[in-house]
Amino acid sequence: MLMSQSDMECKMRPIKINKQIKAKRRDKARQQAAQVLEKQSLKKIVPATEIYARRRRILFQRTLAIAVMLLMVLGSVVAYILWGEEIVAFVTNPARVHAMLDKYPVMSRFIFVALTFIQVVIAIIPGEPFEIAAGYAFGFWEGTMLCILASYLASILIFFLVRRFGRPILELFFEPEQIDDIRIFNNAKSATLLMVIIFLIPGTPKDIMTYFAGLTSMSLSTWLLVLLARIPSIVSSTAGGGLLGSERYMPALIVLAATSLLAVIGIYVYKKMSQRAKKEDSESE
Repeated sequence: MLMSQSDMECKMRPIKINKQIKAKRRDKARQQAAQVLEKQSLKKIVPATEIYARRRRILFQRTLAIAVMLLMVLGSVVAYILWGEEIVAFVTNPARVHAMLDKYPVMSRFIFVALTFIQVVIAIIPGEPFEIAAGYAFGFWEGTMLCILASYLASILIFFLVRRFGRPILELFFEPEQIDDIRIFNNAKSATLLMVIIFLIPGTPKDIMTYFAGLTSMSLSTWLLVLLARIPSIVSSTAGGGLLGSERYMPALIVLAATSLLAVIGIYVYKKMSQRAKKEDSESE
C-alpha cells in the first residue's frame, strides 16, 4: 500500500527538525568559540594608558639608576680630588675612624642607619658594602644591630607601600620581566617557608623579595619573622668588616672569600629553582 504525501511529510518532519537542531548547535558552538578567541585576543591587547604608565615607570627606574650611579661616581671623584690622600689615610686607619665615631656617637649612627635605609628602599644599590662598612666602623655586634634596624625599618615601609599601591611600586625599581620571572611561588605549598629559605641562601635577590612580599597574603607579623632569615647574610658581611676594623686581615679575607663563594652557589641554586618553576608552569599550561 502506497503512503500518502501527508504520511511522508509526517515521517520526514522529525528528521528535518533533528537536522535543524544539530545545525543550530553547530552555529552556537562556532559562536562560542569565536567569542572565546575574541576575549583571548582582547586580553593580549594592552590599553594605551597602561603601556604609557609602564613606560613612565621604566623611564623613572632607569633615570634613578643612572642618577644614583652618576652621583656616586662624581662624589667619589670630587672627594678624591679634594681630599684624596687624607680620605685614604683616614679610612685605612681604624683607630682614626673609631675616634671620629666616638666624637659624634649619635649623629654617626643616625647617618649610617639613614643611608642603609635608603639603600634598602632604592634596592638597586648593593647592600654588602654597607654591611662590611658597618662591621669595620662600629664593630661586629653594633654594626650588625644597626644593619638589622635599618633593614627592618625599610622593609616595613616597603611592605605597606606595596600593599597600598601594588605592582606599580615594584616596577619603579624592577623591570616587568624581573617581576614576572618570580615564579617559584606559583606552585609552592608554603610561600612563607620558601621565602625564608631564599633569604637564608646568600646571593639570592633579597631586595626584590622584600618588595614581592607585599603582593602576597602574608601578614605583617609573619613578614617580621621572615626578615629574621636575613640575619645570617648580614652577619657574614659585618663579621668580615669587623675583622678588617680590628686589623685581622687574613681571617677577614677568609670570611669575605667564603661569603662570596656562598653567594655564587646561592645564585646558582636560585636560578635552578626558577628554571624548575618555569618548567612546571609550562607543563601545567
